[in-house]
Amino acid sequence: LNKYAIPEVVEALKETSTNLLRDTTGGQIYANLILYPKATSQMAKTILSPITHMRNFISAGAFATANGIIPNPAAIKLAYQTLQTPLKGTRKQNAFYRELLELGVTNTNVRQGDYQRLLTDVKFGETMTANSGLRALLKPFSKIKKVSEDLYTAEDDFWKIASWATEHDRIGKAFLRAGIKETDLVRNYKGEMVKFGNTTDFMKNDFLKKEAAHIIKHQIPNYAYVPRGIKELRKLPLGNFVSFPAEIIRTSTNIARRALYEINYTLPNGAKPLARIGYQRLVGMGLTTAAVPVAVTKMAQMIYNVTEDEMEALRRYVADWSKNSTLVPIRTEEGDLKYVDFSHANAYDTIVRPFQTILNEVATGRDDEDGMMDDFMRGMFEATKELGLPFISESIWTEAALDIISRKGRSREGYEIYNQDDLPGTKTDKIIKHILKSQVPFSWEQLKRLDVAIKPRDIIQDRPGPYDEYGQAFELGDEALGF
Repeated sequence: LNKYAIPEVVEALKETSTNLLRDTTGGQIYANLILYPKATSQMAKTILSPITHMRNFISAGAFATANGIIPNPAAIKLAYQTLQTPLKGTRKQNAFYRELLELGVTNTNVRQGDYQRLLTDVKFGETMTANSGLRALLKPFSKIKKVSEDLYTAEDDFWKIASWATEHDRIGKAFLRAGIKETDLVRNYKGEMVKFGNTTDFMKNDFLKKEAAHIIKHQIPNYAYVPRGIKELRKLPLGNFVSFPAEIIRTSTNIARRALYEINYTLPNGAKPLARIGYQRLVGMGLTTAAVPVAVTKMAQMIYNVTEDEMEALRRYVADWSKNSTLVPIRTEEGDLKYVDFSHANAYDTIVRPFQTILNEVATGRDDEDGMMDDFMRGMFEATKELGLPFISESIWTEAALDIISRKGRSREGYEIYNQDDLPGTKTDKIIKHILKSQVPFSWEQLKRLDVAIKPRDIIQDRPGPYDEYGQAFELGDEALGF
């Protein structure tokens, strides 16, 4: 159709098919029973979870260090004043925020984009909330949702603004050190020769604004650049936040490409003004993805006297989702081993190998960009196999539903949700609790464990602590640190 029909006809057909799907009974059932709860479960585990807010802020900071950026106090202050939140001291740079918005730097959180698009697909559940009483009941929660979304966006924006300011500053100073003047021609990211521009006030330098924005848009995850095919996967019952791993792959590759570009960028006078920044970028990515996790693990092993054999034994017994993670060991006073899953907060954990390869090759003096990028892509394919799981695994909501419908009361991991011999009332109670768990916000399960660990009484479930309903004990220190 795109090849032979006029664009207007194509758009009309697309709109008609979309409306038809929404208007049919089957379309409404699918939207109400699959897409809407899928979106709300993702929302519950992101913007409505204090734990995920913290993780969002920490991982966004890693995107800055992966680009070799440690923002200076001025950049941090500017970023905070620019944020659009109700917090004291923010919203002081609104005109600047609008400019960054136009440049595509801000308001581009990837995980948030996934569930927001899903809610848009189902018109924010208008068929489920058609009843006026239900709408009135949900109205107070819309304010909580709005504030939570603003904070989630701000956590992402903070690091993007600080990174933009740092890139803007260091590129400008690099050109000045190389003797560039306002009227001198420099090559931009498109390969075009343009005037360098204002050297007394960088904030008025059009070249630097766009160059820094290009780096942030293409080297820090950005929902606007997720391929359309990946975005469309949100409409399937499979996958959780499928755009995020896609963006990790895209931006990681772009960091390597930009670093090599900067190392080899040469002015007509023979100077290489961006070489230092290129090396900083490669080292930053290497430290973020490889050196820091290894150093933290080795330090913990040394402090707690944990041998390599014990680490191998530990890895055999951890949960499936931690099998290939970076594990930080801790030994108790009784000699038992515990661990922290370092990978949980490290967005770049699965791409350690390709960046270590490219760092080694640059260190040996190799400078053929195309050859190194070929090796990098091969390493990326091998090292990111696990990134495919979000695309093909069951979504949070679908998994809970299939535990009941097709797995007959057992989870995907095999633990029992309800017994087939349970009384109908007991079985119904357990099914409802299991389904609701996928929609529960506020990191509820972690709060329950923390509550159980507080002696002598579990307040939330009103039973004596420190044991849960299965007789499992929880230590207050561990649960507080986990939280």
